[in-house]
Amino acid sequence: MINNNNTNVHLYFGDDDFSMAEEIKKEKELFKKSGDQMNIIEINWKDQSFSQSEKISKLRSALMGSSLFSSDKLVIIKNSLFPLVKTGVHSSESDRSESEQIKPAHSLKSELCSEDLILKYFKDIQEGTKIFFIEENLDKRKKIYKELVKLERSGVVLMKEFLVPAEAQFENWIKNRIEKGGGKINRNALNNFVIILGKGFAQKDRRGKVSQSYNLWETSNEIEKLLNYCDGNEIKEDDIGLLVKSKVDMNIFNLIDNISSKNKSKAVLSLNRQIQEGLNENYILTMFVYQFRNLIKIKSLLDQGFPSNEIISQTKMHPYVVQKSIQQCQRFEIETLKKIYQKLFDADLAIKSGKIKSRLALDLLVVSIA
Repeated sequence: MINNNNTNVHLYFGDDDFSMAEEIKKEKELFKKSGDQMNIIEINWKDQSFSQSEKISKLRSALMGSSLFSSDKLVIIKNSLFPLVKTGVHSSESDRSESEQIKPAHSLKSELCSEDLILKYFKDIQEGTKIFFIEENLDKRKKIYKELVKLERSGVVLMKEFLVPAEAQFENWIKNRIEKGGGKINRNALNNFVIILGKGFAQKDRRGKVSQSYNLWETSNEIEKLLNYCDGNEIKEDDIGLLVKSKVDMNIFNLIDNISSKNKSKAVLSLNRQIQEGLNENYILTMFVYQFRNLIKIKSLLDQGFPSNEIISQTKMHPYVVQKSIQQCQRFEIETLKKIYQKLFDADLAIKSGKIKSRLALDLLVVSIA
């Protein structure tokens, strides 16, 4: 029978793997104060240094076995509940990431065994075992998820989603982390910092999804660097410029400036320079789409008479992005922006359908809209 007084089973999931890792670190440090470090058991289902059968054996021992010296255990299991298993047809081998490739029968069988083992554990939870399941994704169709939901309702399981902070939350996250580290940062420096880290800009991840370009692991490292350098003094703009390498390619703005100024030769030179520096053509097109979408939003609000502070509030874009975009909007009519956006859409479709190479599509685009 399930011990309903036991709330030591946790499911952590979401895209903020940094905060999840910090939570687990705290749990491990807390356990070491009262328990044996040898009773901290970690299993990562993506770890290729162990076979599936070895992982199953380790999982069985962690969940069902008991220590000779202490019954208390801290068990951390990553990516075992909802492994990515795809059976769809891919256009080419290069389109498949390692986690997306069709898994062999023995792998599927091992995953099934791990699920059965965990479900069996849920029926007789050991009182001295604290277990954390860390998952990148959820599959709500799976039996194990439905069982977790039932256990959460009865107070046996705690499910917690971790999301990367967005917009103003990201700035607050940085400010709070600096203050916890014994430092402080002025407003202008904070604005520069989030821009340099990529806030308000877009990038494509490995799955083709457009997302924010910053991540908390890198941000945390940069904060530590600034705290050590400033040594308790206020972090200023010059410190940011000296120590933090910018992730934002300001040449995208320069390229659009050249386009809006109708300077074809400079626009073409700017495009060639970025490609020579190794910037991916598809990324450049993504940034074009992203920025011209912003320009349409901002131009529409400007035409309605909204001031810049209200535009920032309504669009939730970074103030720097809005101010730069307002300058560019002054050189375009709204209908012209819509026509350019349609050309970007057509070019993207032509590239994806194989009708044109991405480099040629970019060249034709720049010439036609500049």
